[in-house]
This record gives sequence, C-alpha cells and structure tokens, in this order.
Amino acid sequence: MACINLNLDVDVNSCLSGLWASLPVLGRPKSGIQKLDKEMARLRVKRDDIKNQIDQADRQGKIPTNEVSQWLREVEELERQLAAIKQDFQSMSCFSCNCFNQTSGTSSQTQEVGDQVLIRESSNYCSIIRRVAKKLGEATELTSRAGALDPIATVGPPEPTMMLPISHRPPVGIESYVEDIVSYIDGGEGNIIGIYGMGGVGKTTMLKRIQQHYHLNHAIFDRVIWVVASKDCQLKRLQMDIAKSLGLETLQESESEQTCGDKLFSYLKNKNCLMFLDDIWEHLNLQLLGMAHSATEQSQQQHQQQHQQPRKVMVFTTRSETVCAQMKAEKKIKVRCLDSEQAWQLFEQNSDGDVLSSDAGIKFLAEELAKECAGLPLALVTVARAMSGKRSWEAWKEALHQIRDKHEWTTIGLSEDSLVMYKAFKLSYDSLENDSIRECLLYCALWPEDYEIDKFYELIPCWIGCGIIHEFNVINEAFAKGYSHLEALGAASLLEKCDSDKVVKMHDVIRDMALLMVSGLKGNKRKWMVKAGIALSDLPRQEEWQEAERASFMCNKITSLREYRASTFSKLSMLILLGNRDLETIPPSLFASMPNLTYLDLSYCHITELPREMCSLTELRYLNLSNCHITRLPIEFGCLVKLEYLLLVNTGLEIVPNGTISNLSMLKWLDISHIYPATEWWWDELKCFKGRHQLSVEIDINATTDDIERLNMLSPNVSIWKLTLDGENISKLPNYDLGTPQWGCRVSDNLEFLCIHNLRLDRLELAVGVDRESSLGCLKSLRFIGLKLLEEILLNRVRLYNLREIFIFDCPMLKDVSWVLQLPCLKSLEINMCRTMKEVISEVGNSNSISSSSIQRLILWYMSDLNLIANRSLYFPYLEYVQVYDCPKLKKLPFGSEILKNRLKVIKGEEDDESIKDSLTPYFRPRPY
Repeated sequence: MACINLNLDVDVNSCLSGLWASLPVLGRPKSGIQKLDKEMARLRVKRDDIKNQIDQADRQGKIPTNEVSQWLREVEELERQLAAIKQDFQSMSCFSCNCFNQTSGTSSQTQEVGDQVLIRESSNYCSIIRRVAKKLGEATELTSRAGALDPIATVGPPEPTMMLPISHRPPVGIESYVEDIVSYIDGGEGNIIGIYGMGGVGKTTMLKRIQQHYHLNHAIFDRVIWVVASKDCQLKRLQMDIAKSLGLETLQESESEQTCGDKLFSYLKNKNCLMFLDDIWEHLNLQLLGMAHSATEQSQQQHQQQHQQPRKVMVFTTRSETVCAQMKAEKKIKVRCLDSEQAWQLFEQNSDGDVLSSDAGIKFLAEELAKECAGLPLALVTVARAMSGKRSWEAWKEALHQIRDKHEWTTIGLSEDSLVMYKAFKLSYDSLENDSIRECLLYCALWPEDYEIDKFYELIPCWIGCGIIHEFNVINEAFAKGYSHLEALGAASLLEKCDSDKVVKMHDVIRDMALLMVSGLKGNKRKWMVKAGIALSDLPRQEEWQEAERASFMCNKITSLREYRASTFSKLSMLILLGNRDLETIPPSLFASMPNLTYLDLSYCHITELPREMCSLTELRYLNLSNCHITRLPIEFGCLVKLEYLLLVNTGLEIVPNGTISNLSMLKWLDISHIYPATEWWWDELKCFKGRHQLSVEIDINATTDDIERLNMLSPNVSIWKLTLDGENISKLPNYDLGTPQWGCRVSDNLEFLCIHNLRLDRLELAVGVDRESSLGCLKSLRFIGLKLLEEILLNRVRLYNLREIFIFDCPMLKDVSWVLQLPCLKSLEINMCRTMKEVISEVGNSNSISSSSIQRLILWYMSDLNLIANRSLYFPYLEYVQVYDCPKLKKLPFGSEILKNRLKVIKGEEDDESIKDSLTPYFRPRPY
C-alpha cells in the first residue's frame, strides 16, 4: 500500500503528541469496540426476547407493531455498521503491523515510513474511536427503548369483508351511475350518497363496482369499509361487522350500542373513511357507526377549510327514497330499470347464443320474454339462465305463455314490481330439473338474509337431514349429490357465488320469492315460519306458528324456551335453533309438544344437558348437537329408533351409556369428531353397531397402531369417512407409512378427509404395499397440522387421483411440497406457518418432473424464509386465486402475463415484481387494513 510523502519542515513528533494526548479521553479503539460488543450483546438479548414474543403473537394471528418493526430494523442496521467498524479496525491493524516490521531498507528509511504511518494511523484511530462512541450511544439508546415497546404485536389485517373478482365485461347499464358517483366523491362535493331503487334493479352491483374502483385507487381514503345491513338488521351487528372489517378488537357484544359507537368514532375520527353500506331499510345513526363528526368538529369546520378535516363519506343502498331523506343524503340516485336495448343486451349475455342465433322464431320469443321482465336486471338474468339449454321453439313458447298467464298471477295479490320478479322466479323454479333441486332451493331461505351459507357444514347436511337427499349407500354419495344440486342452482343464478368457494349466498329478492312460495301464496300463510338472524330474544307467540310445518329461529339471541302443552305443534317437522348461544336449557315439555318432529338442530347453543323427555321424539331422523356443552347422553337417547343422522361435533361428550348409539339401527351418519380428550366409549359403541344401513363415521382418535387396528376390526357396515390422527398425548409413535397393512378397508376405502395432527416424526410417507392397489382412492382432503419435526413428505406408489385439497399448518421444518405436482386433480394448496421453507416446489425442470399444475387456489401465509414458489416457470392453466401474506422474501410469482389468458381472477397480498406488474395490476388486491 502506497504511503504519502510529507515534505513539511515541521516536528512530526510534536504533531503526533497532540493526537495521542486525546486518546485517553476517547479511549483506545480496541477497548471501545469491546465496550460496544458488550452493549450489543445486551441489545441482542432484548432483540431475541422480542422476536420470541412476536413468534408467540404470530400464532395468535397478530403482527408486530410499526414501532417494533422500526426498532428491529434499527438493530439490524446497527449490527451491519458494527461489522464495518470491526473490518476497518482489522484492516488498519494489519497495515500498521506490516509497516513496522520491514526487513529491508535503512533505519532512516524505516523511521521516515514509520512517521508517515503514525500520522495516518492516528487519524484513523480517532475516526474509529468517534464511530465507536457514536454507535455505543445508539446501542444504549436502543436497549433503553426496548423496555418501552408495548405492545409488541397488534391484531393482524382482517380478511376483507368482500373480495371482488375483476369482471372483464362491465355490468349492463350501470357504468354511467358509477362514473357519476366516483366523480362526486373525488370532487369532495358531499359526504352522504344514497342509491335507491326496487329490489333486483342492480344497486348492490353498482356499489360493488364503486368499491372496486377505490380498492384499486385508495389514495384518498385511509379506510374503505364494506358492510351489509339487510332487513331487520340490528345496529349492534352492524357495529361489530364494521369493527371486524377494521380489525378493531375493542368492541364487545355485551357493551351498549352507545359504547360501541363511541369506540368506533374514537378510532375513525382522525381518518379519511369511505363506507359502503348495502341494503338499509331504516334511518341509521352515523355517529354510532363512527362515521359522523362531533359537534365540536362541526363547529370548528365553520372556521376552517373543509379539506383540512378528515373526510367521512357514506354510500348506501336502499329500496326506499324515504330512507335517503331520513339519512340526509346530499346526493340521491335512483337506479332505474334498463331500457329495451339494454335489457336485450343483458338477456343475450346470459343466454345460450347458439340457440338464439340458430332459430329466428326462438329469437323472437326470447325478445318477447325479455320485454316481460320490464327491464329488471335480476329478472332478466333469472329468465335467461332458466331458458339456457332450451332448444325447441315449443319450450320457449310455453315459457312465454306461462309468464303471460294472467289467470295465474291475478290471484296471488302482489304489487306490479314484485309480480315481475315473482314471474321470473317461478319460471326459473319450474325450469329446474326435478323436485329435489326445487326443494333444495327453498330450503336455502331458512338462513338469514344475506347469510353466506357453508356448503359442506350447513347446507348439504340440511338437505340430507330433511330427506331431500336420501338414496345413497354411504354419506360420500349423498354429499356428491348435494354438490351436483348446488351446481344446478348456481347455473340458474338462483344462488350466488361468494369470495370463498366453500359458501353460497341467496340474493335477498330471490329469498323473498322463495318465502312467498312456501308461506305467502297458499291458503296456510304459516306453513313455514322463518325468523332467522333478527335478534329475537324469545320465540314468537304460540298462535303465530302453531300451524307451521317448518320453523327456523337460527342466529338469534333467544335465552329461554317456554313450556308448551303436549302436541301443541303437531304439524311441525323441522325446528332450527342453531346459533342461539345464550340458550342453556331445554324445558322437558318442549319435545312432547312436537311429536312429529323429524329434524332438530340445536348446534351452537349453550345447552349442557338433554332432558329425558327427548325419548318422545320417536319420529326424529336428524339431530345436530354440535358445539353444545353436553358431557353425557341420557339412557333414554336410545329410544330415538328412527334416527338416521347424529352430529356430536366438539361436544365434550364423556359418558355414553352402553348401547345408546349402537342400538340406533337406522343410523347412517355419525359425526363424533373434535371430542377431546378421546374416550373409550366410541369403541364400545361402534364395535357393537348392528344397523340396517352402512354407517359413515367422522372421528378423531389417538395416533396409535392399536387405535388404527381397532378401526379395522369394526363390522363391515361401519366405514370411516373423516379421520383425524392426533399425536398430542402420545409419547411413543409408530413410524407412519399410510399404506401399510394397518390401513384396512374400514379405514381407507371410503375415507375422504384425513388430518394428521401433532405427530413427532421427521419423515412421512404416503405409500402402498408391493402387492396392493391404492386404498385411498376416495381421499379428497389431506391436512398436516402441528408436525413440528416433519422435514419431508413422500408419495410412494400411491395414486391420489381424487385429492382436491391440501392444507399444511405449523410444520416449521418442512422443506418443500414438490410431491404435489404428482396430484392430477389438486385444486387448492394452502401452506401456513412453515417458516423454514425456502421453495414450495424445488424440483421443477428435472427430467421426471411435471412442469404444470392443476391448482386453482394457492394460499401462502407466514412463510418468513420463502423466496421462491418454484425455481423456474411453472404452468398454472387453471389458477384463479392467489393469496400471499407475510412472505417478506418472496418477490416474484412463477408466472408472467401469459396467466391472463387463463382463469386468473384475484391476486391478494404484496405487489408482484415490476416485470409483470402492469399486466397483473387489475387482478391485484392490496393487503387489507
């Protein structure tokens, strides 16, 4: 290294003495670095403690606060700077050592070089000392700040209340309304906008389009909130829904509306907010929704410019112009029915174009049918979908005749507006393939308005339990038939899709029409009694529903039931009380008052004991006690001799008298899953079961070879449908091979759902023996949860042709899931909290690998080390939905703009790389607030 020659006529030693004199004050570099190291060690301990707290909070769905995240970044930066100081000090020390250990040259030369080095070394020493002193102060300050970091974590971003898929074709007739409202909002002209019009005219569709606009252009507002009100909606429910949308956990159900309103107002008062409130039926106090300025703020606004105050903009829909006036809407927009040209355009979009273009006579009849819908969009879509697939002129002629039949419609006494929609509904209803599907549609109306009904856990079990679906050998077949019916109702636009494909929704107008059909248009107006989700605290008066055949009081606030005389409700065959969480007791007389009851749903109530009088329900076929708090069944339970479906999920059931379940000879479906701790009664009952039908069982068992072999020993008319293997309380576990002979036909032949939970093993193999065919051919859903040591999952000669869903949660050592490419029908892959996984697919491109996937939904959450989904491009021809959350190292998705040629609808999470950002922006949804 070259040295600088100083030809100055000065005393070098006197200059150096000044520099060296300052060193005792600042300290020597080495000792300073040692002090800094000690302080950094203290700081690292604090950092590790905080990271441990973050990990714990992460398991509760929380994320670090912004203050904590900033503190961690500062610590990381300080670590980097300390490493640089050490590197500089080491380099300087090496240089000094080399210069002062020269072996050649004269002593005068050495002295000259030494003088030059001392000058520069002293300067560098001073620089290092100053840098060390500064960083020591920063480390001390960070250490002291650590104690003030409270809270460490906060509630993570909630799921959005609605995720809107991009429509490539805007809905007919509403874009001008949308542009007008967006312009009004952006211009700051007013803050309360009311959209009104008849049911089915397109108000909600319009509101969704406006919300969609502000999802993509959210610079104006800090918070964009979507809430559905619905008829009979309670203010408290709206407040809780708003809080959920905001991720605000401070509101409690037990608090008053005023207290909840004050908390919402306090949270939102300094924020620019845009709230979409769909389907309100009466005046709502905006102050109690957190969306009004206080009197003090309004006074201040008289003296300040409006733009200096946070904006609170409310856009709501209603059927009534009067409600707009009550809400003091500054801009009112009436959504009118479509004109004839727009109406035909919408009808054509929802019809079979080939049929309309193939026959001029059919096209003429179609145009006449469209005219009968009077421009009402929901009616147009309903009729058009009902006629899709009808290829004969005669079928179209008959449909037109039906909808024009004055004799049929004049007797039902509906208003003109309602009559248009009812005609369309009736035509669509009659066009359904069979009575079973028609009944399925009507039963959807038992749920509350605007309720998202779970297909698997709610709707299909209801159809099975009430006897609509009844011809099957095992429950698998019944659910398959249920999904077929759902597809038919969706194709007819009588049920709506939601963000999740696990739920469906009934348009409120379609629901109104269904309820008219079952209770309002026939001689007995009380045939069905549906009072669901309207905050009832008591059942209706006896005379209101004494003649009812079916009654739904689900999702209310009923706390007690009355005593009734025997056979008071002699016609009642269905009673639904699910979701009345404060209902604790069943009066003994209740069941005697309903002797013909065949369907009883008491799930999600707080019932702790069943009365012995339940034995009087001798006609009962379906009983759901899931998520009740019962711990024992009465011995009289065995008298329910016609019971076919018994659901006891998560009941904590501990005592079941011998023979209580095994003697239920008509039983077809038994769900005893999520009963902890697992007790021996399940084995005692199932081994003695002598039913007349094949019994499908859902069960959780201890993950031991003995328990699995027990399942194989069950009688031939018992099969396992859903199975969870739980290793939480097992100290010694077998080496799992899911295809070894321990998996007999009782376990695997009809198994559709398998969950492996809390096993302590590092390798898990899905395999079949050498001489065996795959015995997991029905398997549709596979879940791995809490496998803390698992590093590898393998497929060995097993062919999971029907596997549709894989869910992996909290398997922190798992390396990858490359094996999923071997699954030809996989639709959904969700991986959550696998923190050391660096790649999802790590073997793409090998000669024996598959380079495409059938996946439709890909969800990745809390993957801190994930940097690649695949190490090269992977073809996703069916991908519709991508969600990535808290995967900080993942910067690129394994596809480009070519994905737009396929089915992609939504990408949710952090933004993608710049190379495809422009083309994928319309599909991107930012992380919710």
